[in-house]
Amino acid sequence: MNGCENKVINTILIREGIKEDAPFIGRTITEAMGRDLCIGLAEGEENLPKVIKLFSDLAATETAQYSYKNALLAIDKNGERVGALIGYDGTDHREMRKDFINKANELLGWDVTIEEADNWEPETNPKEIYLDSLYVIPKYRKKGIASSLIKSAIEKFRHLGKSYGLLVEPHNEKALKLYKELGFTENGINNFCGEPMLHLSYKSI
Repeated sequence: MNGCENKVINTILIREGIKEDAPFIGRTITEAMGRDLCIGLAEGEENLPKVIKLFSDLAATETAQYSYKNALLAIDKNGERVGALIGYDGTDHREMRKDFINKANELLGWDVTIEEADNWEPETNPKEIYLDSLYVIPKYRKKGIASSLIKSAIEKFRHLGKSYGLLVEPHNEKALKLYKELGFTENGINNFCGEPMLHLSYKSI
């Protein structure tokens, strides 16, 4: 990692993603997004498997925003993957999103150009590091793993000297509590897939 080596915290290893993690990363992204948003992307519940394939395929690439190269993984003492977080420099968002658009056109039947996607409200901006799709499998929650993933991402990108941003549903009280305990503050509203999300920011010292 840049500025952050693999860490073992309470028997949980936090490490950078590898290509073999792609199927797990794909599943965690869809879980983090939630069923309703995934159905919206798929334009129908019957297409949900295609959404999982979409994100798994993107996770296996080196250039997509959801690439394994942008992932941190939480690994338990038995070597099982138990959580993941995507993080990347917002400066690169537009370029990395091209892979998402092209793959969604291919798998989900979209007909969207890169230029049309430029009119979407952006998830992030060049001034921040964007933290995306945090997910911990249910039986490993309340063990500090989500906090460890976020702290590791902050450490990974600290050398860039940027703030950190993320989106969260306004009604997700547990997530809001966690982020605010870590020092994130509310900073307006962003629409993601047509849904209003709170934009939270954190400035590393």
